[in-house]
Amino acid sequence: MELLTWATFFFYCTIGFGTRLGARATLEPKSQGSEAEALLKSGWWSDYPAKSAHHCSWPGVTCDGTGSVTEIHSSDYLNVTEKFGNMNFSSLPNLVWLDLSSLGMEGSIPPQIGALSSLKHLNLSNNNLTGALPSSLGNLTQLMVLDISFNEIDSIPTELEGLKNLVSLNLTRNYFVGSIPPTLGHLTNLAYLHLASNPFLCSIPPEIWNLKNLIDLDLSYCQLIGPISSRISSLTQLVSLSLSQNSINGSIPSEIGKLKNLVTLDLSGNLFVGPIPSSLGQLTKLVTLDLSGSKLDGQLTKLVIFDLSGSKLDGPIPLSLGQLTKLVTLDLSGNKLDGPVPSSLGQLTKLVTLDLSENNLSAPIPSSLGQLANLVYLSLHKNMLVGPIPSSLGQLTNLSALSLGWNKFNSCIPPEFGHLRNLDFLHIQNGQLIGQLPSTLGHLTNLTYLRLYRNQINGSIPRELAKLRSLTLLDLGANNLRGSIPASLGLLSNLNHLYLDSNSLEGSIPPKLGNLNNLQLLYLRENKITGPIPPTLFHLTNLEYLVLDSNLLEGLIPRDIGNLKSLTDLNLSQNRLSGPIPTQIRYCSNLIDLSLSRNSLNGSIPPQIGNLSMLWGIDISQNRLSGQIPTQVGNCLKLRVLLLSRNSLTGSIPTQIGNIAKLSKIDISQNRLSGPIPTQVRNCSNLEVLLLSRNSLSGSIPPQIVKLSMLSRIDISHNSINGEMPFQLGSLTNLVALDLSCNHLSGPIVPNLPALLEELNLSYNLFTGHVPSNLHYKFPQSSFVGNKDLHYEQLSSSLPLSPSFTEHRKVSSKKSRHESLLRSLKIILTSTISLALVSLALLLLYQRIHGAKSKEADARPTKNGDIFSIWNFDGRVAYEDIIEATEDFDIKYCIGTGGYGSVYRALLPNGKVVALKKLHRREAEDPTFDKCFKNEVRILIEIQHKNIVKLHGFCLHRRSMFLIYQYMERGSLFCVLRNDEEAVELDWNKRVNVIKNTAHALSYLHHDCIPPILHRDISSNNILLNSKLEAFVSDFGNARLLDPDSSNHTTLAGTYGYIAPELAYTMAVTEKCDVYSFGVVALEVLMGRHPGELLTLSSSLSSLQTVMLSDILDTRLSPPKGKNVTQNIVVAAMLAFACLRAKPRFRPTMKFVSQQFFTSQKPLLKPFPVISLLELVNSDLGMENRRESQFEVSGHQD
Repeated sequence: MELLTWATFFFYCTIGFGTRLGARATLEPKSQGSEAEALLKSGWWSDYPAKSAHHCSWPGVTCDGTGSVTEIHSSDYLNVTEKFGNMNFSSLPNLVWLDLSSLGMEGSIPPQIGALSSLKHLNLSNNNLTGALPSSLGNLTQLMVLDISFNEIDSIPTELEGLKNLVSLNLTRNYFVGSIPPTLGHLTNLAYLHLASNPFLCSIPPEIWNLKNLIDLDLSYCQLIGPISSRISSLTQLVSLSLSQNSINGSIPSEIGKLKNLVTLDLSGNLFVGPIPSSLGQLTKLVTLDLSGSKLDGQLTKLVIFDLSGSKLDGPIPLSLGQLTKLVTLDLSGNKLDGPVPSSLGQLTKLVTLDLSENNLSAPIPSSLGQLANLVYLSLHKNMLVGPIPSSLGQLTNLSALSLGWNKFNSCIPPEFGHLRNLDFLHIQNGQLIGQLPSTLGHLTNLTYLRLYRNQINGSIPRELAKLRSLTLLDLGANNLRGSIPASLGLLSNLNHLYLDSNSLEGSIPPKLGNLNNLQLLYLRENKITGPIPPTLFHLTNLEYLVLDSNLLEGLIPRDIGNLKSLTDLNLSQNRLSGPIPTQIRYCSNLIDLSLSRNSLNGSIPPQIGNLSMLWGIDISQNRLSGQIPTQVGNCLKLRVLLLSRNSLTGSIPTQIGNIAKLSKIDISQNRLSGPIPTQVRNCSNLEVLLLSRNSLSGSIPPQIVKLSMLSRIDISHNSINGEMPFQLGSLTNLVALDLSCNHLSGPIVPNLPALLEELNLSYNLFTGHVPSNLHYKFPQSSFVGNKDLHYEQLSSSLPLSPSFTEHRKVSSKKSRHESLLRSLKIILTSTISLALVSLALLLLYQRIHGAKSKEADARPTKNGDIFSIWNFDGRVAYEDIIEATEDFDIKYCIGTGGYGSVYRALLPNGKVVALKKLHRREAEDPTFDKCFKNEVRILIEIQHKNIVKLHGFCLHRRSMFLIYQYMERGSLFCVLRNDEEAVELDWNKRVNVIKNTAHALSYLHHDCIPPILHRDISSNNILLNSKLEAFVSDFGNARLLDPDSSNHTTLAGTYGYIAPELAYTMAVTEKCDVYSFGVVALEVLMGRHPGELLTLSSSLSSLQTVMLSDILDTRLSPPKGKNVTQNIVVAAMLAFACLRAKPRFRPTMKFVSQQFFTSQKPLLKPFPVISLLELVNSDLGMENRRESQFEVSGHQD
């Protein structure tokens, strides 16, 4: 595929070069005039309103420096449907590029097109053209690309042999019959020849084998007959060969084995007989091989290597494979094979490698595999195999690696595994193992890797495991193990990683674990371990992860903790630890996550914590700490999360907290803090959550807080804050929750609170005046109680508020229930009335639109008319303002085109800049587009999210239909990625944030909307960027509600290249279709281009083994540096590949994807440059994501 990619790149570079330099620059003004006249008289631009402008500015027209037309491209203004022959082609002598694809053209191709003597690129694909290709095409001797695919042409002229420079010929999906013209064999420069889906009914002409430069040959679905000639061996440059779904007979020629560059070979659906040639084993670059649907038989008795991994094979494994007795390697991994593993494979006694992983194989493992005495590598992981695991596998004494994970054995590990004395690697993660660990595992003295994570293994840890002195990784996590941790594990001197987490282990931590000098990671979380933390653990100077949370540990944190200078993650939370936090922690200079929460620690927070400059998260909440928050915390400049709640901290909030610009969450609630909220908090520009409740804070709310545009939650309740609400709170557009209750705030309630606000509590203050009507109807009365001088707007009586907070606490439960009932009835009544009013308005709107036929055709909407709705702006802005701002939608204000309309930029009289999506005149008359347009209005009215483009208004009228959107300065993600300068500006941090923002928006649509909303057209074209390059999901014309009580079968919608593969064979749309599209977009952001062939390669694991993540990243940017950046790129790529899984049920939900970006990720355990795509696809990339951190951070980067 790499060859194909570079060939394509070079080819199109050549075309582009010729387009701009090959045109003659010798036209006189008179000739230019004849060109303009030809364009005008053609009628192609009859719909274009500005034809008086210079013809070089017309849409779709490109001119050279002299003003001569060199290119004509498809455009929304191009109307060629019935006027194809009206163009005077002889008046365009310098035309190099003509693209009239997808314009709905009918009739035949006029012979006059042969007059375009300079033409190099001709694309008439995807139209309704009929008749024969004109013989005059043979005059286009400069032509390099000819694409007539997807038409109804029925004859190929022999004159095409004159196109000696032709590189690409695509005649796919027409009505060609008879023979393939032998003269095509004279086009010796051809690299791409696509004749698929034509009813030729002939044999392959021998002249085709003369095309020695062919890279891609597609003759599928052509009703071909006869055999394949041995001369096929002359096509040595072939990368892709498809002859599928024909009636080709005879045997598959062994000469195909000479096509060393083949990546894709599809011979399926033919009438082949005889054996599969052993020479296919020489095709070392082959990724996809499909021989299905033939009658191949015979024996490949000399075949040594049989590797069809990552192909599209399905069905059962043939029993006849057991006859390939010379086989040394059999690799069928990464397919869709089902049924049992044939017992006949036990006859392959010379087999060294057997890999059947990642299929759908079921039934038990046949005991006959125990006969493969020479087997070194056996992998059956990621299938649906059931137990029992045959004890005969213990006879494979040469076995070095055994991988059986992700199956459904429901059986024990056979004690006979103890005979596998040469075993180096044993992996049975997620295998549904039961029973106890056999003590015989202690005989595997060469074992370096033992992973049995997430099974149902019970009993105790056998002491015999201490004999495995070569072990570097031992993972027994997430089982049902009981008893104590054997002290003898301290003898495993080579151990790097020890996972015993999520079991029911008891007793104390053996001090002898301190002898594991090479240990880098120790996970003992979620057990029932008691006693103190042994000081010997703090002699492990290579330790990076020490995770002991959720146990019953007690005593002090040893002062020797300062010895762990390599430590990055320390989690001792949810234990019974007491005493102070040792000051020696300052020596843990690489610490990233520090979690000591939910213990009984006392004393003060050591100022030395400010030495930990690498810290991302501090959680020492729910302890008994006292004293002041040390000012040195302000030295932790990389801190994202600061959690100090539920202690007894005193003093003021240090102003130095403003030094930590990357903070996303501050929770210092439920302490004894006093003094004002420091104004320096305004410098924490990434702050999303600010929780300061239940302290003794005083002073006013600093107005500078409004500069924190990322804030989503503020809780300053139960303090002594006074003054008025800052009027600018309305500028916090991401604010979802605001709690200012139980303070001394006075003055009026700010009316312009953010539209996204979902939770509001202003109770028990000193507010006066009226409750703004927009808040009155949105929030319950309990949000405003306890403000004696506060009234509902337009009502004379005060709110029925309790006289004091003390009395409020004494209200009986009966009265609370009564008020709750009244409040519920009020909400129901208000909602019912609102719904009725909305329904009535929509009914009037519908009648106004669809009943307009009986009214005067030129009726204009008025500023207060019911067909025009606009909000979030000055109410005076109406239809006339839009028309004036765009000069009646003049082309000069057009900034792009969408699926069913054009987009305009408009500066309104109130100074706001908006985007207008206007339905084209022709589409407005099409019920399909009309439905999409109104569907977008319906969907966007119902949803509000900070990463979904905001709909400010709409106009639905027969004369003019348009939507009014929030304006996005940087346009679409697609355009930014394809502009080198803008792509560089979209650096790695911004790209990761684009992926995050898109994930959050889709999570909201799928999981927070009732019923869920499916977008159905997620692509880089529909992700818009604002001036800060923040991402917003747009274009909901194809969106639909996911109704669980009705059929979700639908017509195909979406953008080619982003549509989930299952929609090719089922029209049942689910949220997993959006998940797949998101995966494509995420990879596109990282790669800087559409992932293309990588989508196919992702299902072929063997092809991903040698491809590094760093190799596919956008080369226009410098390679990512820094732990934070590379870590987030890895997470984004891992999630992208998970979203691209072929089977929808194996894709994650968007809620899961979104949450992963809020979860604190551990540093990479492998260097970034050596992380392969295979590791990402397998989701096992050296990051311990499955043992989650205590922190939820926003993920903003360095």
